[in-house]
Amino acid sequence: MLNTVEEALKEALTRPCNKLVYKRELPPNQRVIPKFIIYDVYDPPENIDLLNYKLKVTGLVENRVEIPYIDLITKAPCIDLTTDFHCVTGWSVLNVTWRGVPTRYIMDMAKPRGGYVMAVGADGYTTNLPLSALLEETTIIAYAMNGKVLPREHGFPLRLVVPSRYGWKSAKYVNELVIMDEDEPGYWELLGYHENGDPWLEERFRTGPATMRRRVRVLR
Repeated sequence: MLNTVEEALKEALTRPCNKLVYKRELPPNQRVIPKFIIYDVYDPPENIDLLNYKLKVTGLVENRVEIPYIDLITKAPCIDLTTDFHCVTGWSVLNVTWRGVPTRYIMDMAKPRGGYVMAVGADGYTTNLPLSALLEETTIIAYAMNGKVLPREHGFPLRLVVPSRYGWKSAKYVNELVIMDEDEPGYWELLGYHENGDPWLEERFRTGPATMRRRVRVLR
């Protein structure tokens, strides 16, 4: 079984993918730094069984979707997306390359009947988005980063990557997308973060700055 996973990961990293660049001016009041600062609300999930790990699309959908991790990384269409990453706390890392599956492809399978999405991580983290954000061609479910399997600190095995929003909307360890007919707040949104989170509109907080309730590590 281990060989099956190893072979799937090798294939996922070496197969040809379409290339896409999402490049815009630096958002207001952001500073460029060379390395990510790693934030975790909860402890990363332990002992993930990749043979049984699935990405699910549930809620208000015509077709409930459950895609096994192995199938997602080897059979679904893939994109190499190069984009900048903008954190709501004011830093940005430029030219990060993610490899993953377009969320638009997954939504086409599910045929959503609601206008909002709750992204759910295997660690229990949640964040909300308008469905339109998942239909953007630059939004993907990433399984690799900068030519390597997605590191644990960046959300292994799967991470939602939404370049048009601040980084907290790019949920790590994602395993479920719940389609909703009304917008509902996720973890940080309940604590005062903006519902939409557009960096170029500086949609950081609904009112004043929210209290930081997470562990912080700097990636070296």
